[in-house]
Order: sequence, then structure tokens, then C-alpha cells
Amino acid sequence: MNQNETHTTPRRRILVGVDGSEDGLRAVRYATREAQAGGADVWIVHAVDEGAPIAGLWDIVSSQEALLHAGEAAVAEALAVVAELGLPADRVAAEVVVGHPGDVLADLTNKAMLLVLGRRSLSGAERMFVGSTSVAAAGRAACPMIVISAASTPHQTGGLRTVAVAVSTWPVHPSALEWGVQEAALRKAQLRIVHVVPENLGIEGPRFVAAANACLAEQLDPLRKRHPEQSVEVEVLLGDPVQSLIEVSKTVDLLIVGVHHDRAVLGGPVRALISHSHCPVGLIKPATTGASIPK
Repeated sequence: MNQNETHTTPRRRILVGVDGSEDGLRAVRYATREAQAGGADVWIVHAVDEGAPIAGLWDIVSSQEALLHAGEAAVAEALAVVAELGLPADRVAAEVVVGHPGDVLADLTNKAMLLVLGRRSLSGAERMFVGSTSVAAAGRAACPMIVISAASTPHQTGGLRTVAVAVSTWPVHPSALEWGVQEAALRKAQLRIVHVVPENLGIEGPRFVAAANACLAEQLDPLRKRHPEQSVEVEVLLGDPVQSLIEVSKTVDLLIVGVHHDRAVLGGPVRALISHSHCPVGLIKPATTGASIPK
């Protein structure tokens, strides 16, 4: 199925993957509000994975026809959500394609400004892992990506008026910082730069915290000069990096993390952060430009 796939005037598109779950619809709502804020289009895609049969109430349906029908139903539900939020129909594209979801979405990111995915709601030991679609797409995505869960973030985000960027002291991730500035400006929010010094440094920890503060102040000086209108707060924490950032996620609307461009698979700490974050998590590679919504 393909609806409004071509526009007479090209606009930047936010790609959102749907799978029929509430988490997928949460991603649609997030993507739609982002599009409304910045004048972008929404591009809804459902990928039919022929290798993953659908478990029905009485039997298991594995025919491609049934899978396509289920995909069309998921897309129709997503389109209803977009319409309910008031985005004009000529700014929405939707389609069902055949292929592994992670691979399909990663390939389509070459034509998108942002990818938004919902993280499946899991419990117990399953929460130690991130869904395969998110991992596969993040490893190959050519544009920034936001992962959001209906379970951890059931409410509309934006009320905290703070965007956080997690950084290392050297080198600071330039794409992550610029994306953070764009998102903060779009939301009229404060930008919070966070670095975590590992707590296993023992008595040397406070000294490393002081050194990190000085290093970040120097590296962030060009950013402050480029964006004098943006409120920027720098915070250096001492503790476990993943747990500390999970705590930070309770107090911000979006947590942006820079990932290594030469890795096809997300590292364990990033995957753990996505699994347990209390807010949407944005992932961006160093070479990515044009992140997020136009100002």
C-alpha cells in the first residue's frame, strides 16, 4: 500500500516504523508532533518480515497475503492517529514493504531526516535487551534516530523543557551537540550537557570530575559562541555511566547519545540505556548532518 508517497513540493520527512503495537503508535504520535513543530512530513512504513509468522488466536498465519493484510491494518491505524492529531493528509506518506524491518528502515533512512521507532514493552529478563529492529536500524541508520516506548513514556513529552546530551570529555560529539541545540531551540527548552565519570576511580574520582569540568568548558566554548541565545547547563556526574544517565532520563524530555559511526551494532551501554530510559532516546553518528527539524 502506498498513500501520498509523492509530493508536488519536496519537504523533509520523518520516517516512523509501525508494527501494530501500542509502542509503534506512540512513535507515530511523537513523529507527528515533531513534524508539526518543524514543518516536516511524516512517512509511515510497515515492513513485512516473511520469516516471522503472526500468532493468531486459533492458529499461526504465515502466508505473505495475510502478513500484508496485517501490515495494511497497522498502517491504517497509524494513519488514523496522524489524522486525529491534525497533520494534513498531503503531508503524510504510508506504505507496506516486504523485508526484514531493521534492514528496510535502515535503507530508507537515506531519504529521511529522522527515524522514530517504538520500543516494545517488555518485563523481567527481557528488558535486558533492546528489540532487534531498533538495534539493526540504529547500526546502519543514515540519519538520527529516536527510540520511544509507550510503557516508559506514556505521556506526551515536552513538559520538562529540558533536552540532554550525553558526551565524553574528549572528543565531544559535534553532531550530538548540534542536534541537541536544534531540539532545545525547537522546544524552547534548556540544553543540558552531561558527562559521567566512572565511580570505580575511587579517591581519584573528584579530581577527574574537576578535570572533566574544565575540559568540557573549553570544548563547549565554540558552541556557546555559535548559539549565544541558547541556555546551556554543564553537569559532570560521578557514578556508573548507564545508571547515571537512566536517572538523568527521568528529568529531561529527550536524551541524545552519540554513537560510533564505524559500528554496525550498538554497544552494550547504549542498548541498556535504550532499554531502561524514562524518556525518548536519540541516537546520532558523528558524520550525520542536518539532524532533527529545521528551525
